[in-house]
Amino acid sequence: MNSKFSLAPLALAVSLTLASFLARAQQPAEAWFMPRSGAAQPVALLQKTSDTLLPPFVDGFSHRLNAGWTSSGVVAASNWSVDPLSIGAAVFDGIAVDGQAYRPGVLGNDSLTDALVSPYFNLTGQTSGVLSFYLQQGGLGDPTETTDSLVVHFWNPSTSAWEHGWGLRGGSNTGRWHAQAMALPAHLNGQNGVRFRIARYGSPGGAFDHFLLDYLEFGMARTLSDTALFDPAWSRVPAQLFNGYSELPWWHYSGFVLEQDSLNTAYRRNGAAPVGGWQLNLGKYTWKDSQGSTVASRSSVPVVTNLNHNASTPYPFALTKPGLTLSGPETYSFTGWFDGENVGELSNDSLYIVQPLQERYGLDDGSAERAYGVSQGNAPQLAQKFHFLQADTLRGVDLSLLPAGFDWTGMTFQLGVWAVDTAGLPGEVLYLSDSAYSPALPYAGDPFRHYVLDTSGLYVPKDVYIGFIQTTGPAITLGLDLSVNTVKAYGDYAGWYPSLLPGTLMVRPFFRGLPADLSSAHEPRTAGILLYPNPASTSLQGPALGGPAMIFNLYGQKMATLDARTAWYLDVSSWPSGLYVLQSDQGERQTFNVQH
Repeated sequence: MNSKFSLAPLALAVSLTLASFLARAQQPAEAWFMPRSGAAQPVALLQKTSDTLLPPFVDGFSHRLNAGWTSSGVVAASNWSVDPLSIGAAVFDGIAVDGQAYRPGVLGNDSLTDALVSPYFNLTGQTSGVLSFYLQQGGLGDPTETTDSLVVHFWNPSTSAWEHGWGLRGGSNTGRWHAQAMALPAHLNGQNGVRFRIARYGSPGGAFDHFLLDYLEFGMARTLSDTALFDPAWSRVPAQLFNGYSELPWWHYSGFVLEQDSLNTAYRRNGAAPVGGWQLNLGKYTWKDSQGSTVASRSSVPVVTNLNHNASTPYPFALTKPGLTLSGPETYSFTGWFDGENVGELSNDSLYIVQPLQERYGLDDGSAERAYGVSQGNAPQLAQKFHFLQADTLRGVDLSLLPAGFDWTGMTFQLGVWAVDTAGLPGEVLYLSDSAYSPALPYAGDPFRHYVLDTSGLYVPKDVYIGFIQTTGPAITLGLDLSVNTVKAYGDYAGWYPSLLPGTLMVRPFFRGLPADLSSAHEPRTAGILLYPNPASTSLQGPALGGPAMIFNLYGQKMATLDARTAWYLDVSSWPSGLYVLQSDQGERQTFNVQH
């Protein structure tokens, strides 16, 4: 497992003299690592219920995991696979459901970690059970090694024990999908309460050794050759409706600059071509605002018929520019689809885009296929270049800090904003925080964490770099979205270098006000938690939350951990005045003030 951190680190080329070799050892090096992505799935107890299902059980992993699964760390994600078969895939990424490594810092000693556990099945009177799926190793994430494997276990209700059913070693990282099929052990046919478990055996230390699944089916009266696909599907989904931005402040909106006449998508005709080919009505859509009103749509499209099967076909998804004018925050929802053939996994026939226009800018698609960090050097630094449509007052930055095997204990960073110099690199320092911020994982269900500037606001020009300078030590890694290539830079106290790696750093600056879940003038995004008194000066009290809870300040530093299984009391008399965030282990959040 000693190759875990050898994935394409880049440094400046130097001549092989002793002096230049020693100089190179002091220079920073950028590298990419592999974090988790997608929505975390809740962990459920492995308890048998009286509600068993009848096969078949099918999951194409489009948009989300089937509700019947019990997932431990497995996520459904788009844009992770090489040459995707459909919209989504199940990703075994080495990260637990809470976003941390199973055993931080441990790279060897491969362990059984991520797992998908099926519901229970009633197989009474049925025979010849077969489980099949399509498998890709690595994808755009971390390649597997021969010491890694994917395994399948079957639950025997007669003995109340798991039995090994199938396994495949890693190390085959061709970027191709391969059909896999395994027979249900003969003695389990006909039993009530059978289930199966698919699990990754790999490094427990972080987001390594990735396996991807698509088109899973468990059924009876099947053979091992029943793996052929027969499904037209969208294979690539665009990240945004507007040109260049996944998010931007609503008051910066310019239809002339942002609205497009088409979206870059792709679709795929999986399986053998039927006689005459599939007749697909490609390109239908509805575009709605947050009130449910339609701002644009298309229901009449030409029929597309061809025999180009088992290959991704680019498709420019034509749009009518709606000529939008905004008077306040807005979130648009777009649904695009094709019809004409009622075959295959119908959920793959539709694609969805959510386009928020609130208070922040975003260039990434919200999903990190890898993570980016700067190692070596003294006080390593990194920054993402932004072009804002207006100069405006910056209030803070949302960062997607993701674990990739490093221990961040005691590590801090300073937020920075730099002007763009004549070479296109970070130049004049416009802002460098006096405060030291602590790296913290995102809140549940949101890939970003808020970091508020330690000033009331900073007026920034339209073109800037935004990033951080970290304390010397292990790389503090940021999410890296590989679906969009933009300009970024890295370096240390001695200077900046242009990044040579693809992708976009998951950095989203917000303007003018605080995000709704931090502002005391707004309700939090999740259900409220009654805290009193609020503001507090000496103590704070709250209700039972069913488990532990944590409190953070606006610099991301954890101030307290509470045993909130029952009503609780907290002494805040020594805390600095300011705004704080309480987060339960269920992802609920509530802000409160301390005033002295």
